[in-house]
Amino acid sequence: MNAAGPPAPAGGPGPLAALLPPWAAGAEDLGPGPQPWLYAEEDEQLAEGVVGARWTEFATARMCARRALLRLGAAPGPLLRGSRGEPLWPAGVVGSITHRAGYRAAVVGPAGATAALGIDAEPAVALRPGVLRRIALPEERAGLAALPPVPGLPWDTLLFCAKEAAYKAWYPLARVPLGFHTAEVRFHPERSGVTVRPVAVRPVGERAHGRPCAAAGSPPSPQAGSSRSPGSPAAPGGAAGLPLLEGAYAAAGGLLVVLLTAAAPRTLPPPPRTAARCASSRS
Repeated sequence: MNAAGPPAPAGGPGPLAALLPPWAAGAEDLGPGPQPWLYAEEDEQLAEGVVGARWTEFATARMCARRALLRLGAAPGPLLRGSRGEPLWPAGVVGSITHRAGYRAAVVGPAGATAALGIDAEPAVALRPGVLRRIALPEERAGLAALPPVPGLPWDTLLFCAKEAAYKAWYPLARVPLGFHTAEVRFHPERSGVTVRPVAVRPVGERAHGRPCAAAGSPPSPQAGSSRSPGSPAAPGGAAGLPLLEGAYAAAGGLLVVLLTAAAPRTLPPPPRTAARCASSRS
């Protein structure tokens, strides 16, 4: 798979299809389409005043999640949020969602196939000056400097994207605040691959919504404190308690997408899975 390429053709598959493991199911939406919908329980969980484009992004991402779950064989139903906004997947399912203007996607898999999934998408524009030093470990900055330049692929934002995906994969397991320095990212451009290793670090604060940063190009915000250190071996979110993550990245059409998984015993048969464009039917 090429690291960068032309935009996906209108109506054609997006970047997710090339990233999905064979045991996973995914769905994505690449642009304006039919009006999405939410279950009443999902709509009630949104903050009052969430309307317009933001509501549409959330609802379309939930629609993608429902499509992915159906492809996995899960029964339809509302997909609610946890205390920090994380999706509460059905029993026996792990998954992840990403949404931003112009792109929404969800990926799910059986818990017997992987311990964690994380997906994130970011615009393919370089981070603002000074942001990289705040989110990257010294080893990561050295690694980025050694990577070859690729048109349409800003390595610094891809690093941010990988750390966001890692947070989404690890948080359901850790249940404690995680920061940018909890993850050490290494890229493997010869195969468009990425590896994320948990790192023992000092305690970090916890920011609203439980995510380490709001968007590519924005400096990370302070987070509220935690009584336990994510880097402590005794803490469930410490390096000893989080799995190594492996996956791949794609860059096309001004978009970066990273999908990460954690290895686990594969006790379930792997049915064929492909990424599907979201539909507007209540299926």
